[in-house]
Amino acid sequence: MSQQGLFRRTAVRAGWTGGAITAVALVAGALAGGTAWTGAAWGALTGGLLTAITVVALLVPWDRFPMLASAGVMASFGGKVLVMIGMVLVLGGHREQLAPGWFFCTFAAVLLGVTAVEVVSLGSGSHAPSGRSNTNDGGRNGGNDEVNPGA
Repeated sequence: MSQQGLFRRTAVRAGWTGGAITAVALVAGALAGGTAWTGAAWGALTGGLLTAITVVALLVPWDRFPMLASAGVMASFGGKVLVMIGMVLVLGGHREQLAPGWFFCTFAAVLLGVTAVEVVSLGSGSHAPSGRSNTNDGGRNGGNDEVNPGA
Protein backbone atom coordinates (compact mmCIF):
# COMPACT_ATOMS: atom_id res chain seq x y z
CA MET A 1 0.00 0.00 0.00
CA SER A 2 1.30 3.46 -0.85
CA GLN A 3 1.67 6.15 1.77
CA GLN A 4 -1.12 8.16 0.13
CA GLY A 5 -3.36 5.07 0.20
CA LEU A 6 -2.57 4.60 3.87
CA PHE A 7 -3.48 8.21 4.63
CA ARG A 8 -6.73 7.96 2.65
CA ARG A 9 -7.69 4.75 4.41
CA THR A 10 -6.96 6.42 7.75
CA ALA A 11 -9.03 9.47 6.77
CA VAL A 12 -12.03 7.26 5.99
CA ARG A 13 -11.66 5.33 9.24
CA ALA A 14 -11.27 8.52 11.29
CA GLY A 15 -14.28 10.10 9.59
CA TRP A 16 -16.51 7.11 10.22
CA THR A 17 -15.35 6.85 13.82
CA GLY A 18 -15.97 10.54 14.52
CA GLY A 19 -19.37 10.37 12.83
CA ALA A 20 -20.44 7.26 14.71
CA ILE A 21 -19.40 8.57 18.13
CA THR A 22 -21.06 11.90 17.37
CA ALA A 23 -24.30 10.19 16.39
CA VAL A 24 -24.35 8.01 19.50
CA ALA A 25 -23.67 11.03 21.72
CA LEU A 26 -26.43 13.04 20.05
CA VAL A 27 -28.94 10.22 20.52
CA ALA A 28 -27.94 9.81 24.17
CA GLY A 29 -28.21 13.57 24.74
CA ALA A 30 -31.60 13.69 23.04
CA LEU A 31 -32.87 10.85 25.21
CA ALA A 32 -31.65 12.64 28.33
CA GLY A 33 -33.16 15.92 27.14
CA GLY A 34 -32.80 19.46 28.47
CA THR A 35 -29.34 20.79 29.11
CA ALA A 36 -27.86 17.33 28.45
CA TRP A 37 -29.07 17.57 24.86
CA THR A 38 -27.56 21.03 24.46
CA GLY A 39 -24.26 19.93 25.99
CA ALA A 40 -24.09 16.83 23.81
CA ALA A 41 -24.94 18.86 20.71
CA TRP A 42 -22.17 21.39 21.37
CA GLY A 43 -19.71 18.61 22.21
CA ALA A 44 -20.66 16.77 19.02
CA LEU A 45 -20.25 19.95 16.98
CA THR A 46 -16.79 20.55 18.43
CA GLY A 47 -15.79 16.92 17.94
CA GLY A 48 -17.19 16.96 14.42
CA LEU A 49 -15.16 20.04 13.49
CA LEU A 50 -11.98 18.49 14.87
CA THR A 51 -12.73 15.26 13.00
CA ALA A 52 -13.23 17.21 9.77
CA ILE A 53 -9.87 18.96 10.22
CA THR A 54 -8.19 15.59 10.79
CA VAL A 55 -9.83 14.05 7.71
CA VAL A 56 -8.92 16.99 5.47
CA ALA A 57 -5.31 16.96 6.68
CA LEU A 58 -5.08 13.24 5.93
CA LEU A 59 -6.62 13.60 2.46
CA VAL A 60 -4.22 16.27 1.19
CA PRO A 61 -1.78 14.59 -1.24
CA TRP A 62 1.35 15.52 0.69
CA ASP A 63 3.53 13.41 -1.59
CA ARG A 64 2.94 16.07 -4.26
CA PHE A 65 4.09 18.79 -1.87
CA PRO A 66 6.87 17.18 0.18
CA MET A 67 8.24 20.52 1.36
CA LEU A 68 4.84 21.40 2.83
CA ALA A 69 4.13 18.06 4.53
CA SER A 70 5.43 19.16 7.91
CA ALA A 71 3.52 22.42 7.55
CA GLY A 72 0.38 20.33 7.05
CA VAL A 73 0.72 18.83 10.50
CA MET A 74 1.10 22.29 11.99
CA ALA A 75 -1.84 23.63 9.97
CA SER A 76 -4.00 20.79 11.27
CA PHE A 77 -2.92 21.49 14.83
CA GLY A 78 -3.47 25.22 14.36
CA GLY A 79 -6.95 24.64 12.98
CA LYS A 80 -7.83 22.51 15.98
CA VAL A 81 -6.54 25.18 18.36
CA LEU A 82 -8.65 27.80 16.57
CA VAL A 83 -11.75 25.60 16.87
CA MET A 84 -11.16 25.23 20.59
CA ILE A 85 -10.62 28.97 21.07
CA GLY A 86 -13.78 29.63 19.07
CA MET A 87 -15.79 27.22 21.19
CA VAL A 88 -14.55 28.79 24.41
CA LEU A 89 -15.55 32.22 23.12
CA VAL A 90 -18.93 31.13 21.76
CA LEU A 91 -19.89 29.05 24.78
CA GLY A 92 -18.61 31.55 27.34
CA GLY A 93 -21.91 33.38 27.57
CA HIS A 94 -24.08 30.28 27.25
CA ARG A 95 -22.60 28.02 29.92
CA GLU A 96 -25.77 27.93 31.99
CA GLN A 97 -27.75 26.59 29.02
CA LEU A 98 -25.81 23.35 28.69
CA ALA A 99 -24.63 20.52 30.90
CA PRO A 100 -20.83 20.79 30.99
CA GLY A 101 -20.40 17.08 31.69
CA TRP A 102 -22.27 16.16 28.54
CA PHE A 103 -20.26 18.65 26.51
CA PHE A 104 -16.88 17.45 27.76
CA CYS A 105 -17.74 13.75 27.65
CA THR A 106 -19.05 13.98 24.09
CA PHE A 107 -16.13 16.10 22.95
CA ALA A 108 -13.58 13.83 24.68
CA ALA A 109 -15.16 10.65 23.31
CA VAL A 110 -14.98 11.94 19.74
CA LEU A 111 -11.48 13.34 20.14
CA LEU A 112 -10.05 10.24 21.82
CA GLY A 113 -11.84 7.84 19.48
CA VAL A 114 -10.65 9.59 16.33
CA THR A 115 -7.11 9.96 17.68
CA ALA A 116 -6.94 6.26 18.61
CA VAL A 117 -8.18 5.19 15.17
CA GLU A 118 -5.74 7.55 13.49
CA VAL A 119 -2.75 6.29 15.48
CA VAL A 120 -3.62 2.59 15.07
CA SER A 121 -4.44 2.93 11.38
CA LEU A 122 -1.28 4.85 10.54
CA GLY A 123 0.79 2.55 12.76
CA SER A 124 -0.56 -0.60 11.12
CA GLY A 125 0.52 0.71 7.74
CA SER A 126 4.08 1.42 8.80
CA HIS A 127 5.17 -1.50 6.66
CA ALA A 128 4.24 0.43 3.54
CA PRO A 129 7.01 0.49 0.93
CA SER A 130 9.56 3.23 1.46
CA GLY A 131 11.86 2.46 -1.45
CA ARG A 132 14.67 1.40 0.88
CA SER A 133 16.33 -2.00 0.88
CA ASN A 134 15.49 -4.26 3.82
CA THR A 135 18.95 -5.84 3.83
CA ASN A 136 21.77 -4.95 6.16
CA ASP A 137 24.35 -4.92 3.38
CA GLY A 138 23.19 -1.66 1.82
CA GLY A 139 21.85 -3.50 -1.23
CA ARG A 140 25.26 -4.88 -2.32
CA ASN A 141 23.83 -8.40 -2.64
CA GLY A 142 20.85 -7.24 -4.64
CA GLY A 143 18.56 -7.98 -1.71
CA ASN A 144 19.71 -11.62 -1.44
CA ASP A 145 20.71 -12.22 2.18
CA GLU A 146 21.48 -15.89 1.51
CA VAL A 147 24.70 -14.97 -0.26
CA ASN A 148 25.92 -13.30 2.94
CA PRO A 149 23.80 -14.80 5.77
CA GLY A 150 25.75 -12.95 8.48
CA ALA A 151 24.74 -9.55 7.11
